[in-house]
Amino acid sequence: MKLQQGDKVGLIACSDGRKLEQQDQIERIKNLFESWGIGTVEAKTIYRQEGTYWSGPPALRAQELIKLYKNPTIKVIFDLSGGDSANQVLPYLDFNTIKQHSKPLFGYSDVTVLLNSLYSQACAPVYHYQIMHLGSNKDKLQERSLYNLLFNDQEALNFDYDWIQGDALSGQIVGGNIRCFLKLAGTSYIPDPKGKVLFLESLSGQPNRIATFLAQLEQIGYFDQINGLLLGTFTELEQTSGTGALVELVQPYAQKYHWPIIKSDQLGHSPESPLLRLGQQLTLKGQI
Repeated sequence: MKLQQGDKVGLIACSDGRKLEQQDQIERIKNLFESWGIGTVEAKTIYRQEGTYWSGPPALRAQELIKLYKNPTIKVIFDLSGGDSANQVLPYLDFNTIKQHSKPLFGYSDVTVLLNSLYSQACAPVYHYQIMHLGSNKDKLQERSLYNLLFNDQEALNFDYDWIQGDALSGQIVGGNIRCFLKLAGTSYIPDPKGKVLFLESLSGQPNRIATFLAQLEQIGYFDQINGLLLGTFTELEQTSGTGALVELVQPYAQKYHWPIIKSDQLGHSPESPLLRLGQQLTLKGQI
């Protein structure tokens, strides 16, 4: 991925639409791209339609996404959304067309549903990252990281972590927001877990909710096939109960399946959360 002056990026909201009062934030993102010499193309489905949560019916959101893929002047797509409704678009997507016109797509939170489906069904390059943060975040490190990826193809894994269990971890990364990832359970869209590193994070959820999500992941057969866990931030859980509560919830599965586990306090819903490409190979070894 190396953008050049005059290239364009697409903007869309495949989950819940953005509120009109966020228009200034989106304009700042467009101005940032313009300062880099990059144009923007807005899908029809960005802002919430009056009286709804959505930027359009599911079929229209999918149609607008396919348009962005088929537009040869657009090199990268950023999904601005989050919320609850990304899985509504999945039946309307033509994954063969997406594969034919493959280009990177960025999003996070509920867009976890879309990222993992694009990866599993079209081998598409997808990134766990929310561009909306750049519309309000003054952290220039975020801007530089995105710029270096888009223009210099610098895609180094760049996050701090601690070992919770084991000292070697290897596999392709899948996952994202735990609640949203589980919307794919029982569908053909969920990635094959065999040999994967499962990345999990969450914005909301007290211990009881996170415990049920972990139980469901085991019950759908995910835990006995993955190579290990990459735990990001579980914002509400850790703010109210501490990181130890998360480790305590994971511990019974860790003891049962003996995976290597790492924990990062950077990957998640934070405005400073770095870029993470799903599908990329992660290989880490602890210090001996």
